[in-house]
Amino acid sequence: MGTITVSSATLWLAFGTFAFSSTAITAGYHRLYSHRSYQAAWILRFYYLIGGAMALQGSALQWAAQHRDHHTFCDGPKDPYNINLGFWHAHLGWVVRQTDPDYGRVKDLSVERMNRWQHDYYGTVAFVTSFIWPAAIASLWGEFWSALLVAGAIRLVIQWHMTFCVNSVAHYWGSQKYSQNHTARGSWWLAFLVWGEMDHNYHHTFPNDFRTGTRWYDFDPGKWFISVAALLGLAKDVKKTDKERIERVTLAQTADD
Repeated sequence: MGTITVSSATLWLAFGTFAFSSTAITAGYHRLYSHRSYQAAWILRFYYLIGGAMALQGSALQWAAQHRDHHTFCDGPKDPYNINLGFWHAHLGWVVRQTDPDYGRVKDLSVERMNRWQHDYYGTVAFVTSFIWPAAIASLWGEFWSALLVAGAIRLVIQWHMTFCVNSVAHYWGSQKYSQNHTARGSWWLAFLVWGEMDHNYHHTFPNDFRTGTRWYDFDPGKWFISVAALLGLAKDVKKTDKERIERVTLAQTADD
C-alpha cells in the first residue's frame, strides 16, 4: 500500500463529507423526521436519507424513534440518553446498552416508501456512502486509502462525538433561560461543537421550531439550509415559534428565578 499521504484535497473532501452528512442529520433526521418541523420535497428527503446514512447513526426510522422517546421521557428511566444516569451514559454508554426502539413511535414515517427502503437496506447504504464514496472520489487524485481513513473513519469518530455531545454536554453545561422543567441547557459555544444544535434548552422548550438559534446570525447550519430550501420551494409549512410567546416564556422563567 505504501506511504499514506493526505493532501489538502482529501482534507476538503473530509470536511465536505462531514458537512453534507451533519446537515442531513440536523435538518433531516432531527428537525424533519423527529419533529416534523416542516414538509420537504422528495428530492430533499432523499438527500436526508443518503446523507443521514453517511453519518452512520442508524436509519431515519430508528433515529427518530429514539429521539421521540428522548423528548417524551426526558430525564426519566425511558429516556435513552438519560443524563441522570451520568454524563458518560448520556454521551456514549447508551449506545452500548441500547435496545431496539419502539417503531410504533414512527408510524407516520413508516408509511413513506423511501424511509422503509433506507431502513431495510441501511447497512449497505451506510457502508457505501460512509467509506466507498469518499474513497472512490479521492482515488481520482490517487488517495483512496487516505480518504478511507480521513474522510471515512476519522471523520465518523469526530462526527459521532459531536452528536453525542447534544445528549451529554447540552444536558450538563449552559443556561436554562426558557425552562427548568428539563435538564437541557444552552450556550453559544455549544453551537460550534454540535454543528448548530445551539440552544438545547430552547429546543426542548419549543421542540417543533425549525431553529435552535433564533437570531439569523446564530451558528445553525440546519436552520440556514431549511430557510434556503423554503426559498427554493423545496420546503414548506416551516414551523417557527411566535416571538411574543418566546418573550412570555423567557419573562416567566426570569420571574421564577
